[in-house]
Amino acid sequence: MVVDDENFVRMNFKSFMDWEGHGYQLVGEARNGQEAIDKMAELKPDIVFLDIRMPVMDGLEVLRHLKTHSDPSKVIILSSYNEFEYVREAMLLGAVDYIHKPSLYPALVFETLNRVRGLALEERKQSDQIEHLRRNEERSKPELKALFCKGWIEGSVRHEWEIERKTKQLGIDLKQPNVCCMLLFIDNFEMVQKRYAKPLDHLVGFSVTNILSEIFRKFDQLEFFQVSGNQFAILKSYDKLRSLNDVFEKQWHLIRTIRTALKQFMNIGVSFSVSALHNQLLKVPAAYEEAFRASEDLFFEAEASVVFYETVHRRKVANHERNYEELVKQIRTKTEAANWEEADACLRLLYETIGKNRDISKRETLDLSVSLHYSLMEMYSEADRDANGSGLPTIEDIMGADNLARVRQLLANELAYIRSKRQETGISTNLKIQKVLAYIHKYYDHDLTLEELAHHVGLNSSYLSRLFKEQTSIMLIPYINQYRVKKSLDDLLDGKLKTYEIAEKVGFNSADNYYIAFKKVYGQPPNEYRKAILEGTGK
Repeated sequence: MVVDDENFVRMNFKSFMDWEGHGYQLVGEARNGQEAIDKMAELKPDIVFLDIRMPVMDGLEVLRHLKTHSDPSKVIILSSYNEFEYVREAMLLGAVDYIHKPSLYPALVFETLNRVRGLALEERKQSDQIEHLRRNEERSKPELKALFCKGWIEGSVRHEWEIERKTKQLGIDLKQPNVCCMLLFIDNFEMVQKRYAKPLDHLVGFSVTNILSEIFRKFDQLEFFQVSGNQFAILKSYDKLRSLNDVFEKQWHLIRTIRTALKQFMNIGVSFSVSALHNQLLKVPAAYEEAFRASEDLFFEAEASVVFYETVHRRKVANHERNYEELVKQIRTKTEAANWEEADACLRLLYETIGKNRDISKRETLDLSVSLHYSLMEMYSEADRDANGSGLPTIEDIMGADNLARVRQLLANELAYIRSKRQETGISTNLKIQKVLAYIHKYYDHDLTLEELAHHVGLNSSYLSRLFKEQTSIMLIPYINQYRVKKSLDDLLDGKLKTYEIAEKVGFNSADNYYIAFKKVYGQPPNEYRKAILEGTGK
């Protein structure tokens, strides 16, 4: 039962507490002491949350009444921070616990309730219920630990006495000095999640927690909990070590143990960011902040990396000229001009420079990469993008990439796709080459020569050969043969013509040359390719 003259407090108890989920039932409420006494006589609650200062009759008078009437209800006082003397008197009058209203959150409420329920059960001498409670408390302890630790790293615990009380109460084995925070991240987290069918993808974190909880039994002065999706925190202290080298060695031993276990049982890799050492448990929020800031650097590292805050913090980055936008423009320009090698070189230079300088943040790097992605998207159609198996990246792929190498690989794949489509279709921005391509597409079944094509566009044959390669990334004669092979497919699959007849029809001067060219394009001879297609195994 809840007794408080403030509507907000009563509403908070009714609306934001999962009573049934924790094994309780809220039977009633009252706005003042007199109303509370009347309802308690009727409802007979086991536990009452009682405000001290209320109109008509305050909480102290209610306690005096209950004491004279030997009421068995257990009372938990609700007080403000400036009501210490009232709380002290209330405890003398028989209240069993108290909660400060500014700290009125569900975990604390149910934690207090569990203690009070224990008193009630003890008084009733129901040993079976006491044992049941003990088991429930043990089962809930990991969740209570994690809840407290999350609040701790976020800075909600500000006093040494709070830390001392809670660590003792929850069995948290951390000591000072030499306290640090390690953050653990699963490499390729999204891909790992996809191993589990939805809605079971949350089992990744559950599995990691279970495995590490088991292996951490061998380590003292350590607490571990999941902060969010792919962020796990390890709080570790080394109070008996005085040498920094010894601490460093122990940290690496812990990291290697974790990696070995997760690789063995889940086949996953992990990366870490590690804070500096701190002399007080009160500095745990600062340690977490350092580890979190250092984790940004993991984006610029390869998989299975470890970054230390002190190393990142000491790194002095020189003033580099911001030429990243210019490199993006060069990649776009060289791609449009089909200068593939130069485009690849610019892409490589862009990400190598970012990785080396680290003078822009992860977010700025991703924004720049998305901008480049949009530029490349303009060079292929929506149909290409929607094609099954195209392998083209999405914005989500880029923004969700674990590290810089992955972003670079996604855009390199996109560049390679554009290059392959250009080679397939013979696209070129050069008017002379466009004219050559049109001539090949019209007269592919003739005996075409380099000299004939050069004469057609008024160029030297050597220059035409070089220009064609620059524009299409393929030599001229191989392109002609590739185009002839693709034009032969309809007749090959139709099966009405013999192979040598098909070869002659599309412009090859011999069946052997047709066989060689066909195998280069499709990886197998014409007849085997036809058979595979007809049997439904061809690709």
